[in-house]
Amino acid sequence: MNEKLIEKQEIICPLCKNIDCLFIGKPKISSTAANFIRNDYSVVQCSNCQYYFTYPVIDFSQSEWQKLYNSTYFDAMTDWHRKHRLNDISSRFTGLKNYYNNDIENFLDAGCGEGLGLIEANNRGWKAYGIDISDNRTEDAKDKNINFIHGDIFTANFPDNFFDCVYMDSVLEHLIDPLPYLEELNRVMKKNGILYIGVPNEDSLFNNVKKIIYRLTGNPVSEKIKPFDSPYHVGGFNKISLPFAASKAKFKIIELRNFAAHFEFCKYPADSSNFRLHLALLPVDLLAILFGEEIYLEAYLKK
Repeated sequence: MNEKLIEKQEIICPLCKNIDCLFIGKPKISSTAANFIRNDYSVVQCSNCQYYFTYPVIDFSQSEWQKLYNSTYFDAMTDWHRKHRLNDISSRFTGLKNYYNNDIENFLDAGCGEGLGLIEANNRGWKAYGIDISDNRTEDAKDKNINFIHGDIFTANFPDNFFDCVYMDSVLEHLIDPLPYLEELNRVMKKNGILYIGVPNEDSLFNNVKKIIYRLTGNPVSEKIKPFDSPYHVGGFNKISLPFAASKAKFKIIELRNFAAHFEFCKYPADSSNFRLHLALLPVDLLAILFGEEIYLEAYLKK
């Protein structure tokens, strides 16, 4: 078994400050990230809160991160994928509205990407704000009524108690130190405001199957987070670490759900390797439903 306890003096968990951590594997490194690698990195897991992270702390500069998150980061979507993403966003925003139980005035999409959430919020009549370290918005998301900040949550300097609701999908796993980010979101949200978080489930059946394959073939690469290869996940959550992080940031979980975008192969062109891979893995996706180990987690949190 490749997992082993890392010596206590070497590392501290960013979430709970525990000093007992397990070695999971070596990260895969893309050709782009290889230009910035200056240390020997490992993927580790805290034995207390179960958060997955990279050791040592990644030392990329802001400009180096931006080179990774350029416009090619977002794959071209099939019509099926785009339709389902828009339906998912609409459903999640309805969830925000229902849990907030009040009129939503100021809305923030933290890590807005192409801006699909900004478009939906603007269409609902909410005052939409988006923030991201790169501007990959589509033209529709550059509407004059939409406010966009090119930067991060700390440099934005939003006032206290400003946002009714915040949407943060596929963002938290990209943050080296997620707790201060969550605490800053808590500061800028109104009392009883609702935060939506969507993250990958690192303990999914899909990852567990990869783990078995890697061990059988002697591959030292981690089956968990991918800090140096797309999609550049530097931290990872499961059903224990996500609620732990929320509680530390003084949020109350009102719903936590394990789910998946079923028929994942439909996201990709039929002649692509990703299409063939995910079609072959369809039985794993179906078994994950039975075991409650699907590939995503989502949570609605209340301040």
